[in-house]
Amino acid sequence: MAIKVRSSQIELADAFVFAGATSVPTPSQAAHAATKAYVDAQLPDAFEGGDGIVIDASGDPDVISMDLATNPALEFDSNKVRVKVKSESGGSITRDADGLYIADAAIANAKLATSTISGKALGTNLDALAAGNGLALAAPYNGTTGQTIDINLDAGTLAKSASGLKVAANGIAEAQLSDDCVTAAQVADGAINANSMLADAVVTGPKLSVQPKREKFTGDNSQTVFTVAGKNVYTGGEDGLLVFRNGLLMERVASSPSGQDQYTSANNGSAIDLTFGTAPSTGDVIFFLGMLVS
Repeated sequence: MAIKVRSSQIELADAFVFAGATSVPTPSQAAHAATKAYVDAQLPDAFEGGDGIVIDASGDPDVISMDLATNPALEFDSNKVRVKVKSESGGSITRDADGLYIADAAIANAKLATSTISGKALGTNLDALAAGNGLALAAPYNGTTGQTIDINLDAGTLAKSASGLKVAANGIAEAQLSDDCVTAAQVADGAINANSMLADAVVTGPKLSVQPKREKFTGDNSQTVFTVAGKNVYTGGEDGLLVFRNGLLMERVASSPSGQDQYTSANNGSAIDLTFGTAPSTGDVIFFLGMLVS
């Protein structure tokens, strides 16, 4: 295509003509369309808002902004987006340069799904625990401070050691033993008396206030009852006692003794009564041998 200038108009010729050069043909309509398509392809696509983005094209330039939902957890601060933080009693989330965090002591019991232990609100004391008989606490215990439960010992019968409770040395006295709880078996033969707290053969010598007893009486042809001082008699052997008259062993019967050769024995509460069926003759020598509790 060429440009021709005339007196009153400019017209386009089919080709440009340059001095000393060949003219260039004017591009066809198809070539113009191809050029336009190429140029259009180089331009960026139009913007469209995605999720959370809105574009306002009503003015010039277009405005791109965030589309916040109703009651959003985000907010604008000095044209910048930040997380919205609500401050309230009972527990708050705080933010700083490092991000969101829960401050110390910021969560109250009301914010916990389970805020009690055994029916007691967290942070409250437990019901007071006091020591009963045989136990000791420095003060009623309510969980606020640590305490040691101790055992109270009555008198000197029991003692404590690193291994536990034990019977104190020399701790069992007469007051700790019931009447008749010590049998002859426990003194000597190694058997166990189920009614006693004493092991076999542990009561010997001076540990048991029992002494062999020998006592002499003289018959007067009138007296049938002879009393041996002592509280009790151990069973075993001939019921724990022997009675001789003029050197001959007499027969002990449970009741109704007959003549001078039979007798009964009974504890009257403070002594032993020997009762013959008939009064020994005047001058008869009667010996009592036995083990008595003094």
